Amino acid sequence: MLIPSNQLLKYADELMSVLFLGITLIDCVLNRNWKRYNLLWLLIAVFSIYAIYSIICFNFNTPKYILKDLIIEIKPFLPFIVIFAITPSFTEKDKHILKIIAVFNVVIAALILLSMYFIGDVILSPVLHHVMNAGTTIFVSIMVYLYCSIDNFGYVNKKNLGAIVLFLISGLMCTRSKYYGEFVLAVFFIFIYRPGILKNFNIKHAALIVSVIAVFIGVGWSKFEFYFIKGSSDIFDPNMVASFARPILYVTSGIILYDYFPLGTGLASFASFPSAENYSKLYYEYGLDKIWGLSPTMPDFICDAYYPLLAQFGIVGVILFIYFWIYVYGYIKILLRSDSVLYKYTFCTGVLLICFVLIESIASTVITQNCGMMAMMLLGVICAKGKEIKEQLEEENITDNGKI
Repeated sequence: MLIPSNQLLKYADELMSVLFLGITLIDCVLNRNWKRYNLLWLLIAVFSIYAIYSIICFNFNTPKYILKDLIIEIKPFLPFIVIFAITPSFTEKDKHILKIIAVFNVVIAALILLSMYFIGDVILSPVLHHVMNAGTTIFVSIMVYLYCSIDNFGYVNKKNLGAIVLFLISGLMCTRSKYYGEFVLAVFFIFIYRPGILKNFNIKHAALIVSVIAVFIGVGWSKFEFYFIKGSSDIFDPNMVASFARPILYVTSGIILYDYFPLGTGLASFASFPSAENYSKLYYEYGLDKIWGLSPTMPDFICDAYYPLLAQFGIVGVILFIYFWIYVYGYIKILLRSDSVLYKYTFCTGVLLICFVLIESIASTVITQNCGMMAMMLLGVICAKGKEIKEQLEEENITDNGKI
């Protein structure tokens, strides 16, 4: 469950990755299903090449921390790929249990958020560590609840939709702009979006989409301005010093992509947790050791956003990252094209999970944490369904061509 894994079971996500890898090896050895996991072997090969490249070509960090970063960076993609390969299905009993767990996570996180208004972070710190984790826990749990509420005809009843509304509203107590943006998108996709809205585009639809975009920008603009405009324009203001670290990471990552074209600086070198834990020599090269929050004595903001970390993998890594999400969306889109009524909510859940990961990655590394892994696991389930439908359609086409 998401709540215990924040503080009480900190290594739960690592153990989950090991479990998935174990399931894969057992399936391959006993059932000879090696080809089923071709995507996983490709992923391991790519990361292994980067690990070797990091050790041989550069000396920014030690092999120990390069290996540690390898494990961290591969962690969110591994469960997605394994679930995608296995193509699991849930019984009604399974879905009921998952919904109970999701409700538990939402209720506990919401109560902890509520307690902050009375006793501060006395409960928050030892259970969730940071208020952001409450928002991410609630949102991912809502996605699990939504997916498990879809009946055999593709509908979600009013009772479950009502519960989702309450859950979404409770998450607003986390006061995170990222959650506000995710809230707006969730309301749009769950309650407003209709399949084919872009095909039958009219003034009403245009006004609706513009309104959603305006609200999305509005709820997140204050934090964007604080971190990326004010924080980088007034570096001598003591109140802005803390917000200067993040824009500096983004700017430097762009420079690194140019300086170390095309494969980047390698693992454990920049904007990753191991690069802060064992301070990377690359930071000295760009003078980041003199920036508060990025210095050897105060490296707290080094692992503060996911996108700057991609500089470790160079422009090749950036392209692979973008292609991965295009690949994922391709299987989600198949669902809608197959049956827009039956798979509408499944499609919306998949899109919202992608939006969640991409939005959170702007100013956090949730993708490599428990909530990110849960989002990737559910994405794996949804994409596996898309893969199953794609294979069925291809088989039908072959059969029809054979008849002709």
